[in-house]
Amino acid sequence: MIKAHPTHAMLHAFAAGELPLPLTVGVSAHCELCPECGARLRSFEAELAAHHLPEPVAAEAEAIALDALLANILQQPVLHQVAPVSPAPELQVGDRGYRLPRALARYHRVNWRRFGAIRQHSLPLTEQGARASLLHIEAGGRIPEHTHRGYELTLLLAGSMQDGETRYQAGDFIWCDANHAHSPHTPDGCLCYTVQDAPVQFIRGLSRLLNGISHRLY
Repeated sequence: MIKAHPTHAMLHAFAAGELPLPLTVGVSAHCELCPECGARLRSFEAELAAHHLPEPVAAEAEAIALDALLANILQQPVLHQVAPVSPAPELQVGDRGYRLPRALARYHRVNWRRFGAIRQHSLPLTEQGARASLLHIEAGGRIPEHTHRGYELTLLLAGSMQDGETRYQAGDFIWCDANHAHSPHTPDGCLCYTVQDAPVQFIRGLSRLLNGISHRLY
């Protein structure tokens, strides 16, 4: 069951086209995985449409226009049958294949950078200082304890992730900022879409040596 969702304010900003591109893609992918947020988003879109579109025409005139449009459609010649659309290719990681949400389906060919159990691929989605990546963590893998100089979105696409006492599943939309210090790990492996607007700050052990190059890891 999905337990972590975008806020209503973020969904409304998405509907209004006000989010930077990396967050727009993340919210779109989450709404495809989460029926609850998908329904909320459609409601916000309907409200915005009602606010911005002109007043509807009278019911009788609208019915006449609809009848004319339908008659015109029925008079059109029959076109050749369209071939069924092939399913989007899967993202392959080793011997596993992952079906990506529509907003990410084009990114099924990746060049992973590997750091132990972690694979990272930067996506060509950058706007307002925010950058996006795909992150794959092998079973038993852990991200060293860190905090954030900005915000971090983690959308769990497959598998599960344990963060403190909370276990997240596919579809969870996890938002962290400078108030969070954590070391998430995955018992069975996971694939994530991540967005950050600043490098993370590692805070324990040898991982602090990475802070000098952390700008290259987001």
